[in-house]
Amino acid sequence: MDYAQLGRTGLKVSRLCLGTMNFGPLTSEKDSFAIMDKAHELGINFFDSANVYGWKLGQGVTENIVGNWFAQKGKRREKTVLATKVYGRMGEWPNQSRLSALHIRQAVEGSLKRLQTDYIDLYQMHHVDRNTPWDEIWQAMETLVQQGKILYVGSSNFAGWHIAQANEAAKARHFMGLVSEQSLYNLKDRMIELEVVPACREYGLGIIPWSPLAGGLLGGSISKAKIGRRTDKDTKQDAKKYAGQLAAYEKFCKQMGEQPAEVALAWLLAN
Repeated sequence: MDYAQLGRTGLKVSRLCLGTMNFGPLTSEKDSFAIMDKAHELGINFFDSANVYGWKLGQGVTENIVGNWFAQKGKRREKTVLATKVYGRMGEWPNQSRLSALHIRQAVEGSLKRLQTDYIDLYQMHHVDRNTPWDEIWQAMETLVQQGKILYVGSSNFAGWHIAQANEAAKARHFMGLVSEQSLYNLKDRMIELEVVPACREYGLGIIPWSPLAGGLLGGSISKAKIGRRTDKDTKQDAKKYAGQLAAYEKFCKQMGEQPAEVALAWLLAN
């Protein structure tokens, strides 16, 4: 496994990150454990989650599964660079979502409990919160760093100017600010190349692509149309919409003697 430093930090992460979003809704706890075991066996030390994954309000289904896996023997937590996220709604009351200092405090305590750990390596803002000032957000994050509950802060789904705004505000407070951005990025969806990628380069953020296979479209959606997520309604509609491009892509992969999913991941790794 190859490792890289996460953005401008000294933290080394595997270049492949294990996404856990389907743990719970589509993958049983037993199978999730097997996947995480295999990831460690292959040298993958970077796991990504979110407090809302599992999609049952306030339950943190996916984080609970990851936490139960950590609780087993073998120093699993010590071998893992753990990333999770804050922003999504975790309850019905007004302050149980977004990025107020109150919700950040409540959310991190909930994640720590579910993940059965006393610190989170990378705490990511799942979306930008236009209603909360950066000074409030950064003060909350600084407190968590000082308390040892989080080590680094990242963003997800930010525009390039959000990254600039956030890090300039952090700089004024003599705080490290954002060290990574998790964005939709794959062969089909390349919007971030316009402004987000240049902003990340300028501010020293690592880029963590989500949906690297475009929800399965780039994993052989034509030849494997009856398997897994490729069978859901949205994926079928996208497969129909992009049928021409996907046919050409899969033909190209076949000519090279490579699997479509491996080509898509190789392209991202090369970028």
